[in-house]
Amino acid sequence: MGICFSGFSDAAKVDTTGFYEISVVEKKLAKIAPVFINGENDQMRQNAAWLMYRSLDTLLNIPSSYYYPFDSLKTKTVSIQDVKPGKFRVFTFNLILSNGDFKNFGYIQLRDGRENQVFELLDTSKKHKKDYLDVELETNEWYGALYYSIVPTKIKRKKAYILLGYDGSDVNSNKKVIDVLWFDRGTPVFGKAIFKDGKFDLKPACRVVFEFHNESGMMLRYEPERKILVLDNLAPAFPEAVNDYPYYIPSGDLDYYMAFKDGFWVKDALDNYDFGQGKKVEKKKELPTPKEEPDETPPPVKEGDEN
Repeated sequence: MGICFSGFSDAAKVDTTGFYEISVVEKKLAKIAPVFINGENDQMRQNAAWLMYRSLDTLLNIPSSYYYPFDSLKTKTVSIQDVKPGKFRVFTFNLILSNGDFKNFGYIQLRDGRENQVFELLDTSKKHKKDYLDVELETNEWYGALYYSIVPTKIKRKKAYILLGYDGSDVNSNKKVIDVLWFDRGTPVFGKAIFKDGKFDLKPACRVVFEFHNESGMMLRYEPERKILVLDNLAPAFPEAVNDYPYYIPSGDLDYYMAFKDGFWVKDALDNYDFGQGKKVEKKKELPTPKEEPDETPPPVKEGDEN
């Protein structure tokens, strides 16, 4: 199974945007996209996923592709997060094997002058050592996730981006991921020690990964009005499941992360948002209510004030 990138009709010759060639390939990719989710067998799913991966590599290196929206792929399991105004784009998608395991794929497309820089993201989430929460990662050791939101932020006055993602993990559990992306002289780096589990946390993490029961869901979103991340608090479904995360489910309470001037994102219970760390609710000054009709009676004259 393959996709040809040459031999287009004369219609391509009148296309001044360079989009015609891209659109032809995109339509073919849109047809195979569902296969790596629900193909008849693992071999078929893997072949479809690798074809998508390699075809995207070719497409994203075409200079005009940086301005192409890829709308057909957006509706076919490929997440495209565009950081505006025209900073970069992140493409992610996942392969689901018949045993329930997920494999994540991704690219970062960065505009550099008149050319595109394309960085492959190689998922190593199932091969990482236990310290993966505490280390910065290069693109070839990416902690894979399907990103659905990117939040611009600053770390010591330098631009960075909070990434919110989903990882189907395996047959037993799902995961939600909070990571951070920044650029070191144009090279993408994942992770930065900015996530605190409470204001007294002395060892900030480079990323946060929440694992929970496979049949459960976890809410994790950014609220731009309050500039906070809001998320479900997870707890063991029964006492014996403490630290056995495939048996964790939402407790019914909510937590939040908020960025501070020092660049740290600190976690707390959402009930505490309007007290202390959060934005305090300012009480409005109570002004006297004017009378419906002004009192025209002159004030009494004090003795000695007649003149």
